[in-house]
Amino acid sequence: MNKFCWLILIFLSFTSCNKEKHFDGPDFFQDNFENYATLNDLLLTNNQLWSFTQNTRAGNSINVDTINVHSGRKSLKFMAKKSDADGSSKASIAKQNMAFWEGEIVKMSAWYFIEGISSLEWLFLMDIEEQTAIGAGPGMRLALVNNQLRVEYKFNEKDIIQSAGKEIDIPRNQWVQIEWEIKLSKNKTGTVKIWQDGNLIIDSKNNTTLPTDFLYFQQGTKGMYSNFEIGITANSKDNDLSIWMDDVKIEKVP
Repeated sequence: MNKFCWLILIFLSFTSCNKEKHFDGPDFFQDNFENYATLNDLLLTNNQLWSFTQNTRAGNSINVDTINVHSGRKSLKFMAKKSDADGSSKASIAKQNMAFWEGEIVKMSAWYFIEGISSLEWLFLMDIEEQTAIGAGPGMRLALVNNQLRVEYKFNEKDIIQSAGKEIDIPRNQWVQIEWEIKLSKNKTGTVKIWQDGNLIIDSKNNTTLPTDFLYFQQGTKGMYSNFEIGITANSKDNDLSIWMDDVKIEKVP
């Protein structure tokens, strides 16, 4: 290997280490909402707990609930008007400035209670993404389509859906656990798994699971995810909605 190649390798190694140090953050967070009386109790300074909420309609709300719970005495209740021509209707909460890097496996889990049996095409329940210097924060998110979970990308990749003929509907008006595991890769070496009440409903290999730079659309991607958003991250255009959420966890796993 010539001297020029060695210099390139040293430079890449140096900048990679600096990048991970500069964008360092926790790789574990969980919450069962037992210690809060109001929503403001979740939103302390310096990202000690949750970072921010989104309520994009006047009628949308997020509240600590003591009536409908999965475990303990409390849960979080989200209410959102249906989306429309004015844009996505959101009632969600987010944890930011975390750090999950290429090559790592991140797992997210939560218990949901989705009220009603009305159509909810393209309801989004959970997002993971990164903040970019230019453009939107590209990432991945869980969607409900035809009452079945799938993975939808915020960058140019095909949706990951359940195997044809083996699809499982998500139950309504009862608590259901959703677990989502991603091996992070900018190349097609990533994996995606989803469990619904302990049943593996998606097990997909050879996926691109991290965004890469694309001129004029997304630039400054860092090979990581840092933001985790959950709740009604975007409601469908079909109906107003109330859901409850409990026992949330996001973590790096071996």
